Amino acid sequence: MIFRRLKQIGARVELNVSDRTIAKKIRELSAHKIPLIAVVGEKEAINQSLNLRRLGILGQQEIQLAELEAELVNLRNPI
Repeated sequence: MIFRRLKQIGARVELNVSDRTIAKKIRELSAHKIPLIAVVGEKEAINQSLNLRRLGILGQQEIQLAELEAELVNLRNPI
């Protein structure tokens, strides 16, 4: 659901369901300088939220899907 919704608003998203650990996936994406990495597990899918990691900022942030959608739309269409 979250993946499809982000695709619908025009975000460039990829779904990674490989058998590697989440830590290894995050390290690989960080090495490629991916600006936003969203981690969605069962709990997040149920709550319509995601754990977001931003390039250059330590730690992660839990954010509601609607909040991220608004942020991405604003980035695409600045005032």
